[in-house]
Amino acid sequence: MTWVIGASTIFGYGAVVSDVQVTFRNGTTIDMLQKAYPISNFIVAGFAGSVRIGFMLLQSLSDFLELPPGTEDTHAWDPIWVSTNWAPIAKNVFGRAPSEEKSLGSQLLLVGASPTESLGLASEAIFARFADPDFDPGIMTKAIKLCSIGSGSRISEYKRIIKPLFRLSSGILQAEVMNPGGWARTLSFSISRAINDHPRSGISRHLNLFHVRRGAIYEENNDERIYPRDGSPNEIRMPQLARGYPQFVEMARQINVSSAEAVC
Repeated sequence: MTWVIGASTIFGYGAVVSDVQVTFRNGTTIDMLQKAYPISNFIVAGFAGSVRIGFMLLQSLSDFLELPPGTEDTHAWDPIWVSTNWAPIAKNVFGRAPSEEKSLGSQLLLVGASPTESLGLASEAIFARFADPDFDPGIMTKAIKLCSIGSGSRISEYKRIIKPLFRLSSGILQAEVMNPGGWARTLSFSISRAINDHPRSGISRHLNLFHVRRGAIYEENNDERIYPRDGSPNEIRMPQLARGYPQFVEMARQINVSSAEAVC
């Protein structure tokens, strides 16, 4: 009941797009949760499944990737090494989680920029997908790639709309010309349109977008102003989001729902 997407194309950098909806144990769905975050230099990760376990995994990954003092501006991790060596730790984190949370499942998508080399067709983006219970990393290095986790990855209408955007003949590539990051922004809005035209419970039209490049991570969202043929412009703005598990628990308490067994 979520959608976290990793994408890259001939321009080399990676993009992470994630929706913000969460489903509570009582069936309530609310747009209130950021699911993807910068974890270390040039690495972004997002989760699907149990919200509690998702944040446990992100914290574990952040701790694993902590750089020594004084090296934060000069060093970065190899995403392939990270994925291979963190996987057993992720399995252990999941194994120690409460059984009711484990029953909700857990997935994590990592997108990182190689700090040392380009991998064919100017690609520097490396993806790794992890899933319970073993969290064996599925590592992807080819230049043009699309990978997603959550229920959105299984919806045929979304696949039909998004897949053609990754053909070399796709007009979306022109958005990058004289406009760095334009391809990723156009992809994000295409995903937003697909969600808006084919709504599904658990997936929000509000999206966070991260550009992942060697040397930088840029964060945006898909706020927009829509001009209908008749009437006033419609402002689409990101709602307030929980950006950590304690904040999520507090926001849930304020609306009188239990954060336990929340899923995304």
